Amino acid sequence: MTLSRRNLLGWLAAVPAMSLSVSALSVMATGCSQRQGDLLLGGGRFMNPDGSGQRYVLALVDLQQQQTDLIDLDFFPHGIHWHPDAPDRLAVFEKKGPHAAEVDLGARRLSRKIDARPGRYFYGHGAYSADNQQLFSTETRLDGLEGVIAVRDADSLAYLGEFPSYGKEPHECTLIDNGKTLVITNAGGPIGGAIPCVCYVDVASQQLLERVVLTRTDLNTGHVAIAEDGSLVVVSAPRTGMSLRANGGVSIRPQGLPMASMTQPEAIVKRMTGEALSVAIANGMALVTHPDADLVTFWSIAEQRMVHSLTLVRPRGVTLTKDGRYFLVTYDRVPKILKIAVADVFATPEVVVASTYVSGSHLFAWPA
Repeated sequence: MTLSRRNLLGWLAAVPAMSLSVSALSVMATGCSQRQGDLLLGGGRFMNPDGSGQRYVLALVDLQQQQTDLIDLDFFPHGIHWHPDAPDRLAVFEKKGPHAAEVDLGARRLSRKIDARPGRYFYGHGAYSADNQQLFSTETRLDGLEGVIAVRDADSLAYLGEFPSYGKEPHECTLIDNGKTLVITNAGGPIGGAIPCVCYVDVASQQLLERVVLTRTDLNTGHVAIAEDGSLVVVSAPRTGMSLRANGGVSIRPQGLPMASMTQPEAIVKRMTGEALSVAIANGMALVTHPDADLVTFWSIAEQRMVHSLTLVRPRGVTLTKDGRYFLVTYDRVPKILKIAVADVFATPEVVVASTYVSGSHLFAWPA
């Protein structure tokens, strides 16, 4: 089906969020190796305009060309992680589900599926080991929600074993210390149950090095960003079983200082309804998205305080441009991408992509 511009604009105004036509976007014909400028990746889902059902995609957005390419998947992508030796090879995970896959970015196709182990589900994220030989993923046992870090061969995807996440319902995992330490967020259980925490695990011995808990007991531990000096920022949703209208939050541990969950400024913290979703760090500052609150917040890490806030309709994913000069944020019900200068977050942001399919929780900048 081909839509005229006039009909398309009228149709977009009338349909629910994410109901975009593929014909609304041009598609890149060149491979990634021929690309110039920033290439962004994110998960998307939308209803096909012909009524044939929901479509799940991995969306590739070329900022310079203002073009978007779509790779069809059979699940909603959450975490997207590339093989360090072969950045065209991506490991893509579903959040709270049985689906994961390896995607060939150059060929624009799903190349292999990654099977969940019996009795557990993927929780959305993974990481390749420092020697590029292994792929880690966060997984949860269905009979008690104990957390597991599954280990697979990075090339064959054969299952090699596992080690504990040292908590319940692990979500994000990321490597630091040149790959020696795996940092894991364990979302925990309802209040009164398992305590949400961030665990630092030695990869070689698979032993717990440190467990960090938040100073607000009503928050889980969701996504993290870690600065070059080791400072930690955690963004959180309300604990399991709480109202979806309860407040999420932001917690900050500057290098060498205790962890603290932010309680000020009170007016902004009270406004942070629902989950604090995504976070990125630049120039000593963390940008956090709050989609249910139509809010973006900016925090000084060293001073553990908010420095700015911005009203934005349903902000979700955030990443940095290759040169580190700008935050890029996905937002709005028909997703757009906004550019915010790191050096001056008070300056008027600029819309750099007016229509894109990236409706998932994250926006990733392809490193190659």
